[in-house]
Amino acid sequence: MPQFRHKKFVRSGEPPEAFRIQPRDHEILRDLADYRFLSTEQILALYPSSPRNVRLRLQKLYQSGYLERPTAQKAFLRADHPLVYSLGARGAEFLERRDFVKNKEFGVPYLDHAIMISQFRVVLTLALKKYPTHPKIKRWWQGYELKDALKVRGQSPELVPDAFFTIEEHGDVLDFFLEADRSTMVRDKVLQKMKTYWKWHREQRYAKPLGIENFRVLTITPSQERADNLCETTKQADDRRTGSNMFLFLPKTAYSLDRPETILQPIWMSAKGERHALLE
Repeated sequence: MPQFRHKKFVRSGEPPEAFRIQPRDHEILRDLADYRFLSTEQILALYPSSPRNVRLRLQKLYQSGYLERPTAQKAFLRADHPLVYSLGARGAEFLERRDFVKNKEFGVPYLDHAIMISQFRVVLTLALKKYPTHPKIKRWWQGYELKDALKVRGQSPELVPDAFFTIEEHGDVLDFFLEADRSTMVRDKVLQKMKTYWKWHREQRYAKPLGIENFRVLTITPSQERADNLCETTKQADDRRTGSNMFLFLPKTAYSLDRPETILQPIWMSAKGERHALLE
């Protein structure tokens, strides 16, 4: 194993001398608490003004225990691969996050999935900043927070989406459930999941608990081929089995940190076989 892999995951034993939390450090810590996992590339995209300084601060935040570098990434890390960070115990203490639970050891699939979600969210955040009317992400829930929000009369939901978020623009709101597909789920399970979303829509399941009447289900995939296959499968999810524009699909290769605005363009394919823009 190359030597650099060891050094990236071993602290010096002593925190950097005279280290003090700076305003930008505080913002980065809050982002990590919110996103859960972020790569160096994603953090630099959120804070583009001084890449060298941001990298230096990330290193010091890690060495001081404010951030963690999940060890699962050792399996795929290369010299030019961006490191992945999560909030550390000292960072949670600084933010007074009483709900903080130190990340347990997890495998590569879990981390890949988490970074896939973070990539979508960072790109969407950057795209909305560039949009003429500057819409904002009003709420973003995932994990246990989302599971609790979806409980009805104390009962757990039939499924827990990878995320739920609301975009607000001058008082108008758009609600979305997000699925980050890694091509590991078989067709029948995908179809059952989409049928559950359709049931929620038909029964207005979350009209009162979440304040949503209409929503769309976004699925991001590893490839265009997978997106096309899921589109075809999801045609059977609605009552008429003709495909619904409620279900939208997009390969993760269609958007990037360099050109985030593309994620808002009419490149999302619906289960009905039509292309749509995200904010329409």
